[in-house]
Order: sequence, then structure tokens, then C-alpha cells
Amino acid sequence: MINGYGKQAIVKGYRKRGCSGNDLLNAGNGCSLFQISTLKSRSMKFFFIGFFLITVPVMARAQRNHYTLETCIDMALKNNLQIALAGNQLERAAIGHRQAWLNMLPDLNAAASHGWFFGRSIDKTTNDYVDKSFYSGNYNLSGGLPVFQGLALQHTVRQAAMNVAATKMSWQQQKDNMTLNMILAYLQLMNFEDLLVQNTEQAALSERQMKRLKDMNDQGAIAPSDFFDIRGQFAGDEASVINVKRDVETAKINICALMNIPYDTAMVFERMPATEVLQKNTIDAATAYNTALEHFAGVQAADYTLKSAGYGLKAARGKLFPSLGFGYGFGSSYTQFNGNIGNQLKNNFGRNLGFSLSIPIFGNLQLRNSVRLAKLDLKDARLQNTSAKTALQQNIQTAYVNMNAAYERYKKLQERVQALQQSYQAAEARFTVGTWNSVEYLTVKNNLDRANVDLIGGKYEYLLRVKIYNYYQGINEP
Repeated sequence: MINGYGKQAIVKGYRKRGCSGNDLLNAGNGCSLFQISTLKSRSMKFFFIGFFLITVPVMARAQRNHYTLETCIDMALKNNLQIALAGNQLERAAIGHRQAWLNMLPDLNAAASHGWFFGRSIDKTTNDYVDKSFYSGNYNLSGGLPVFQGLALQHTVRQAAMNVAATKMSWQQQKDNMTLNMILAYLQLMNFEDLLVQNTEQAALSERQMKRLKDMNDQGAIAPSDFFDIRGQFAGDEASVINVKRDVETAKINICALMNIPYDTAMVFERMPATEVLQKNTIDAATAYNTALEHFAGVQAADYTLKSAGYGLKAARGKLFPSLGFGYGFGSSYTQFNGNIGNQLKNNFGRNLGFSLSIPIFGNLQLRNSVRLAKLDLKDARLQNTSAKTALQQNIQTAYVNMNAAYERYKKLQERVQALQQSYQAAEARFTVGTWNSVEYLTVKNNLDRANVDLIGGKYEYLLRVKIYNYYQGINEP
């Protein structure tokens, strides 16, 4: 179907080709069908190009504002400051580990000197006194290799490796915490969205009743108090809808805060899968604790810290032993008046090899005090390790109790809703035929409304408790 504007455009185009408007629209009088089909083809081409240019940016913007739980978790892990700082700490620990290895390798140093001498001086190439001014130079390479230091270097390497592992687990703990917080915030959003649906349905029901009673009240068929009671109920339901809408937007803002991005009213958050029929988590607390000991990042970090402190004590004790080192060097020198510089450097070239033995006898008791401090570090690590495992066991037991209580409460809330639903149906029938007044009807209705709201809260409370219980077991799946 071509509108008037479209007809004018087509006719103008074909008048340039010698076709009149009537010829074009009737496909006759010498205006070929091929010309008409060509025009239509070009028009459709421009239409699709324009449609593409308009819709693609709109779709791209919509896609940017569309978030899933997985997307939110990824952005939170990427943008969170504490996680970034923990990642930097891991890099520092890795650098310390590499340096501990490099400390066991030979070292090599180069030195060069050039000087001018005035008056009576010593010619270093001949060790003779010279009573005139001259310049001279020295060049050498030297290095050394630690042969034995009481295994202090080896234990330091192992200690650095444990530090890396502990820091990595601490970094993982930060990420697990953020993942759990995002899941809980997302569940909170879903909870408020379900409450919004429930309150909206309640308000719609009150509105229908109010309209029905208004007609009856206008006809004098009911007591005016019944109409005004329902009208007040409708206003209260609308106020509840407003409050829940506020809670929904606040929950979205909280999610944006975790992602560390600005909030946009156009954001759309997909609902995460949550089954309506919730199954009871059957993993007992003892099993969960044993699993947590193997997978919970916080406990693993404490274990690695304890091992690091043990190697630190061994490294401190190793420094009490004598140390043996191997040294080597190459060098040459020249003096201004002793001939060609190149020949002097060649003739004066020397080498040296040697061993050095260092025995710690008295150094202000620094090494002994280092050992004492390492023992205290090990004692602290043991206490912290025991405390972390005890706290984990207590947290798991608490989470287990809360999870089971939330499940039992959810089942009872289901029974409550089912019973009150039956009661409400009977009350609605009596109110409709006029055997009940508004006070009796609203009492039953409000009881059902509160039960539905409590059921939604009970459902998401159980989901929250399950997520927390799984979190301690190292399970952080959405």
C-alpha cells in the first residue's frame, strides 16, 4: 500500500523518464513494468538501509544496558578496588619469589676507573714511585657464588613460594566475597520485583472491588462504609506499590555500586533462575566443613601462611651456620707513559679465583633475635590457622541451622497461603452476595496479602541461606 507522499515521490521520479503519474500507477501508456519494478527495488533498498542505520544503534544501546547475573559478577570482579589491590599484592609476592631464586645465582660486576695523578705517585702497573704527572686506568670484572649458607637461601625460596600461594588464596577470597555479595544483591532485587508484582495484583483487585462497590453505593444498594473501607484499602495498596518500586530501584543502585559503574534508569537486569518448588539442601554440616577445609580460600590462605612461617624459621636458623662463598675476577690496567694502551691492557691482564668462609661469632645477637622473631611469627600463624578453622566450623554450623530453619519456615508459609486462599475465596463469595460487610472481607483479604508477601520473603530467604552455606564450601555458582 503506497500513501500519498510515496505516490508523489514515485511519480516525480518517473516523470523525468517520460512517464506520467497515471501511466505509472496504471503501468501502461508506454511506461514499462521493468521501470516500475526498478523504482520499487531502489525504494526498498533505501528503506532497508535507513532501517538498519536507525535500529542497529538502538539495539546496541539496549544490549549495553542489558545485564545478566554473570555479566554483573564479571564487571564487579573487574572494577572492584579491593580485588585490584589484592591482585597487585599477588604480583609483589611473585616478584619476591623470583628474586629469592635469583639470589642463588652467581653475580657479575664490572668496574672501570680513570684518573690523573700529580706529584709523587705510584704507577700501579709497575708499583714504582713516579715523580711526574700522568694518567692511568683500571678495568675489571668480578663476581661470586654462594656455595653454602646453612640452606638459608633454599628455605627462603620455599617461604616465598608459600607467600605466593597464600596471597593467591587471599586474592581468591576477595573474588569469592564479591561473587557472593553480587548473588545476594541480585536475589534481593528479584525479591523486590516479586513483591512489586504481588502488591500490584493486590492493588488491582482492590481497584476492581472499589469500582464495583462505587456503582452499588451510588444506587444505595450497600452501606457507604463498605465502599469507603475498600477505597481506603485501595489507597493503602497503591502506597505499598510505590514503596516497593522504590525498593526495586534501590536494589538496582546497590548492584551498580558493587559493579562500580554509574546507575542508569534504562538498565535491565535479567532474572536469575530460581525454581518455584525449592528443594531442601541435604548436605550435613560435618560434610560441608570437610569440603570447606579443601576448597575455602580463606582456610587455604591460612594453611599456606603457616607453611611460610615454618620455612621462615628454618631460613633464620640457617643463617647461624658458617657460610662458604666462591669468588672470581678479571682485570687489567695501563699508565700513560708505559707504551701502547692496548699492549699494556693485554700484558697486565690478571685473573683470580678464591673461596671465602664466614663464621658468625658475635653480631650484636641479631641472628639469634631473628630466630626468636621467626618463632613468634610461626606461633602467630598457628594461632591464626586454628582460629580460621574454628571460625569456619562455627560459621558453617550457623549457616546450616539458618538454612534448615528458613526451609521449614518456607514450607509452613506455603501451607498458610494455601489455607488462607481457601478462606479468602469463601469470604469473597459472601462479600459479593452481601452477607459479609467490608470489615470482615478486608480482614481475610489482608491476612492473605500478608501471607503472600511473607511467602515471597521466605522463598528468597531460603535461597540466600543456601548461597551462604554453599559459599563456605567453596561453591559460588550463580
